[in-house]
Amino acid sequence: MKTLIEAPFLVTGDQMDLIKNGYILIDDQRIAEIGSGEAPDADRRIQFEESMIMPGLINAHTHIGDSAFKDVGFGKNLIELFQPPNGLKHQLLKTTERQTILEAIENSLLDMLSSGTTTFADFREGAIDGARILLEALRNKKIRAFIFGRSEYTFSKEQLEENRGEIEQESLDALEGLIAATDGVAPSSPNDATDQALRQVAKMAKVQAKLRATHAAENPDSERISKERTGLSEVERAIEHLEADILVHLTYASPKDLDLVEEHNIRVVCCPRTNATLGLRLPPIQEMIDRGIVVGLGTDNVMLNSPNMLEEMKFTTKAYRIEKIASRYLKPREVLMTATISGARVLGIDHETGSIEEGKHADLVVLDLASRNLKHTKDPLTAVTHRAQSDNVCLVMLKGEIAYQSHMAS
Repeated sequence: MKTLIEAPFLVTGDQMDLIKNGYILIDDQRIAEIGSGEAPDADRRIQFEESMIMPGLINAHTHIGDSAFKDVGFGKNLIELFQPPNGLKHQLLKTTERQTILEAIENSLLDMLSSGTTTFADFREGAIDGARILLEALRNKKIRAFIFGRSEYTFSKEQLEENRGEIEQESLDALEGLIAATDGVAPSSPNDATDQALRQVAKMAKVQAKLRATHAAENPDSERISKERTGLSEVERAIEHLEADILVHLTYASPKDLDLVEEHNIRVVCCPRTNATLGLRLPPIQEMIDRGIVVGLGTDNVMLNSPNMLEEMKFTTKAYRIEKIASRYLKPREVLMTATISGARVLGIDHETGSIEEGKHADLVVLDLASRNLKHTKDPLTAVTHRAQSDNVCLVMLKGEIAYQSHMAS
């Protein structure tokens, strides 16, 4: 069945170009035609007045399992909250009932959909059981998920300080099954493993052709700790031993680290709201973009921030205008790209989604420009990243099917 959608504004192409009085023809799941003026025939026609259609947002880094304990530990530092195996979140994941975690994840999935997210990538704690909870929550939800699993194997303080020891065979066997059931593997940090273990994880993931990701250079002490133990920074170890495809944060990445990321074409995800919540600095997004590094945007831990990409874009647009922390301003178009096409590139799915282009899946978000918040905007593209909010989202489509709807024009 062919569906025709018309609106006063369309945000199209990888550069987020604005088309006025445009239409999108959807044939089955994919975009068959984009244009303006006289529209082609279709089996179904949807017309939006005073609206803008943009690509579905891509939340390239979440910890959605934290949804069951929002705002716990606010004001604590990164180590207290998240360092495995005894950080506060890990204690809570072990002691919170499975059903409670499941229901909280389901609520966060709906929260993402209602704020325009059609794709997200999640770092899952809890090994195979953690992955299964998310898979169960995803049933009957029209949202695309990438699940990065994580072994529960932990090294002693002495092993980490001496950088010695491998993952034992029983845990390796479990990790092999976890990787097979997910989209990739994501150790918490190179500082939480030995070089030997990182190589074991990389080998296993490569055999199954799965993505490898990890947090790196998030903490001001991470490089010091890594170099004291191994002579290399976290970023260097993630690239050399884990052979990472994706690095998350790079908040305190050194110029040498960025040189390596650029040289090896590593994709990056930044999470500015979480950095700010933890009292850390903002990552050098502008510098990475200027180097040609692909940078996606993520909301990170739900216990710290809502999984709302509109809020992430809004914060990022404003925060990077503070001269003391910015080499230059981030343009609204650049911010929107981090939340759409660049996020798709991070996950390797830019041929399928991330922008409104012919041949791609019809992953679309319709914003109501007649709402009190957006009415009278003179720059719809800036409005998306500067002031749009969840109640401005009236329709979300995934692969041409309605995934979320608040109200529709006839």
